[in-house]
Formats: sequence, C-alpha cells, structure tokens
Amino acid sequence: LFGVTGNCAACSKLIPAFEMVMRAKDNVYHLDCFACQLCNQRFCVGDKFFLKNNMILCQTDYEEGLMKEGYAPQVR
Repeated sequence: LFGVTGNCAACSKLIPAFEMVMRAKDNVYHLDCFACQLCNQRFCVGDKFFLKNNMILCQTDYEEGLMKEGYAPQVR
C-alpha cells in the first residue's frame, strides 16, 4: 500500500493512499503503470527490470540500449 497520497512516476497521476503500488528506488507507480517504458511489457512476479535514467526498462530494452552505447553486458 502506498500509505500517503502522491503521484505516479510514470503517468504523473495521483495515487490515493489506499492503493496498491510498485516501487523502484524512490519512485512509486500504479500497478498498471509498472511496465517497460519503451515496449510497454508488463512485469510478472520475479521478472527482472532495470531502472535507467529514471525509466523502467525490460531486460531486452536495457541490453539493447547498452549495445547501442558500445557496452555489451557479461553473460555468466
């Protein structure tokens, strides 16, 4: 539960204090807004997500962004 009234980091709309939310660092999101901000993929419990420049990204979009920046993540 959010606990206090505030705004969603993705859509900037109000989040009532009684609403269930997702959090990433200091950001708070409506459950429906917690998705990759490039491809709109919704996350399931246990899915990896990345926060880059305050944007939520799925693993595919995050890794594609790294490749464009000239950095390939290590695969273990």
